[in-house]
Amino acid sequence: MGGFGEGVLGNQTEELRRRIVADISSGELPPGSKLGSERELAEHYGVSRSSLRQVLAALEEAGMVNRSIGRSGGTFISDTKVERNLSGVVGVPAYLASQGYTAGSRILSTRITEPDAQSARALGTGDGDFVVDIRRIRLADGEPISLEQVQFPADRFPDLLEKPLGGSLYELLEQNYGLVPGEADERIEAVNAGEHEASMLSIKPNAALLLITRVTRDEDGVPFEFSRDLFRGDRTRIAVTAPGPGVRGQARRSGSVLELRADGAAESA
Repeated sequence: MGGFGEGVLGNQTEELRRRIVADISSGELPPGSKLGSERELAEHYGVSRSSLRQVLAALEEAGMVNRSIGRSGGTFISDTKVERNLSGVVGVPAYLASQGYTAGSRILSTRITEPDAQSARALGTGDGDFVVDIRRIRLADGEPISLEQVQFPADRFPDLLEKPLGGSLYELLEQNYGLVPGEADERIEAVNAGEHEASMLSIKPNAALLLITRVTRDEDGVPFEFSRDLFRGDRTRIAVTAPGPGVRGQARRSGSVLELRADGAAESA
């Protein structure tokens, strides 16, 4: 699925797309619900039917709606979960764009600090070493989907906090330090939101969250990133592609698709 934006839809239709996406994200248009007729929708949003058709076609291409023909047909809201595929090392902006979302972030804090025990083990730091600590809220079409805490060895990335930190950190590291990620080890755990996390992510306390801890290594196998990400359970689906024994030239990696229900229970399929 490809992304789309103002350059494709134009300003008026892009604004309409954002309004419909906002209604879907807010729950006003829940998954599985049927949209009204083209005439009703055009009147509701105050746009022409031709503009509406263009936006619905773009939303269908992005997987946010499904359209079917026939007596029981119509336009239906799809599952609005963001798919987080663990089969490759890809930054949040890239996989959001591939699913038709506009990626964004809100920086909460940045600092240089001593690593805790878990970070020190993950990054292989020693006594007296420091890490760059960056905390952000990640957004999809302006809606919060995750809380991110990421740490890098401070001596390896001098002046990192002087760089623009709102976009992809992987792209920033490649452009400024020549670093390309090699592989990542990720661990997934189902947890519940505390009051602080709930407030930051616009959800209720005790709502389901998906905690993903990650250690990323460079092409030489040296760890350079340790992160803890809390993803909203109602907006996230995890997928892993696991090559079988017949696939040569690839490391075998076990995995499954993990669905996290909004009540906090986890299901694997």
